[in-house]
Amino acid sequence: MCMGYKQTNRFCRNCGTGVLATGTTPSHLLHLVLTIISVGLWLPIWVLLSLFSIGGYKCSNCGSSV
Repeated sequence: MCMGYKQTNRFCRNCGTGVLATGTTPSHLLHLVLTIISVGLWLPIWVLLSLFSIGGYKCSNCGSSV
């Protein structure tokens, strides 16, 4: 159960061009299991992690934050 990945097009200041940027998302299957095991106590944490989407995007060419 690993993290998911998200992708979008962004402008990288280091590369000076539009690039494919990647980032991570929470593992929803893992959080569902934790919510069931904890009888719903994990749900607020899952919601917060989903809303703030764990980490930003990084340039796929140079690795800098975009």
